[in-house]
Amino acid sequence: MVTLDAALVREYEKLYEELTINSDRIDDTDRIIDKMLEHKSQYKSVERETGIPWFFIAAIHSLESSLNFNAHLHNGDPLTGKTTHVPAGRIPGKNPPYNWQESAVDALEFNGTTDWHDWSIAGICYRFEKYNGFGYRLYYLEVKSPYLWSFSNHYTKGKYAYDGKFDRNLVSKQCGAMVLLKRMEARGEITLTNPIPQHQPVTWLELYRKEEESSAVVPMVAAWATSDLIESIELKDRSTEELVSFCQKYPTAKTFHVASSTKPLPPLQQSLMIDSSINLPTLERILRWGVKGEDVKALQKKLNASGLDAGAVDGDFDDQTEGAVKAYQLRQGLLVDGEVGAITWQSMGGIFDPFNITNPSDPVHLKLAAYASVEAAKNLRWNGASSEAEKYLAPLRQPMRDLDHIGNAIVHYNWCAAFVTYCCRQVGINIPDRPEGFWATMALVASWEYWAKQQGYWHPKGTIKPKRGDIVTFDWTIKKGIFNHIGIVRGYTSGSSRVETAEGNIGNSPPGQTGHRSRSLSSISGIIRIR
Repeated sequence: MVTLDAALVREYEKLYEELTINSDRIDDTDRIIDKMLEHKSQYKSVERETGIPWFFIAAIHSLESSLNFNAHLHNGDPLTGKTTHVPAGRIPGKNPPYNWQESAVDALEFNGTTDWHDWSIAGICYRFEKYNGFGYRLYYLEVKSPYLWSFSNHYTKGKYAYDGKFDRNLVSKQCGAMVLLKRMEARGEITLTNPIPQHQPVTWLELYRKEEESSAVVPMVAAWATSDLIESIELKDRSTEELVSFCQKYPTAKTFHVASSTKPLPPLQQSLMIDSSINLPTLERILRWGVKGEDVKALQKKLNASGLDAGAVDGDFDDQTEGAVKAYQLRQGLLVDGEVGAITWQSMGGIFDPFNITNPSDPVHLKLAAYASVEAAKNLRWNGASSEAEKYLAPLRQPMRDLDHIGNAIVHYNWCAAFVTYCCRQVGINIPDRPEGFWATMALVASWEYWAKQQGYWHPKGTIKPKRGDIVTFDWTIKKGIFNHIGIVRGYTSGSSRVETAEGNIGNSPPGQTGHRSRSLSSISGIIRIR
């Protein structure tokens, strides 16, 4: 198996540095890039679901299906049916025809690209070569893979005519992926040499012992995103509450280490100081890549004043602004998705209107995640019939009365499942009051499992990883199969041990309220994936 070791990193970096595009192919390369840029929003939509840079997806699309949005990203087979060439039979569990976005996500998940996080030049080269196969490197080392280098000084001839059949005289007619990226960088469309950092959540925390000149000992605690220091503070008052508060700020951290006394101390890295002098307008929509407006201008001013480079204050939410938003979210211990919704806006000192933020062009699971996130951010508490939160409980009261599960009085019942039912219905998902053949309504978490299995939506614990817009059930009892709770996934970073959720009826005691939570994957009993 080919691994990305130090020698291969150096080889890739040298090849990219020395790459020159054949002069007679520059116009052809530009035409491909122009077409890619016309559809950047579609590539960004897949980036939102997978975390894979849009330009990587676009290059794969060019090589696998000639930028045809009516073909599978897997291999160029038509979207009117499942794939017939390798890999055959995609997309499993669904009936055609398919849309391009769901096919693209499936292709990237199927080959493991969604688990890849190294988007350096070497990491990108490696992933492109792995996507196409290491046949050239393993058996014909004198030929640099045309999948990466065709149209450049690194490639002349030699190509696999089809799987397993190599022709030394065959010349690739496609533009290589790294040639596309090199030209895009030269045109200022992307930056690979000094890229905007790929921001990952905090993965571990560490406690240090700092000895002062006075011989006093001061504890220090640091938050790390892999090898990047995000924040470190001194616990001057040695307060347990201060330590707990710091740890709770980074719920994605998997482990807590106690450093040895000889380990060097990290530099003090304080959290961001948010400039309170810049007022934010009331947020009435989710701000994400591609949107424009005065609210984006205010966001850019806020980020720039906080020491994060969001680029020009021009009201255009571009790649630079998105990178600054991700950096902000990472430093604040928020879900790192590059989108500014209610929680991110509130953390900057703004307020939000209870807006309907679903994008009509989004698939239904993304609409569900967006809608549930805003509903949960309202922190609504049920305090009786006049509570706004009664809108979650009310639709299932009569079906429960019909089953003699509750009386006529408008009383509290555990409503986490009712919250999920409400959010699903608001984005157009047809949820019954009661699953056919089951004894209880969709106000019961077990009813959700029963209904999901009927529909083919159910995935038991450990069979798949959560994705934005999934519905997750929790089992926190010793007795297997007792489902206690349910929520909607706002986001999940591949490799993390935690998932970010929007939930109803949470809190230390009834009557509960809506809110956002970070939950351990180990607590999930099942995933309901509605697509």
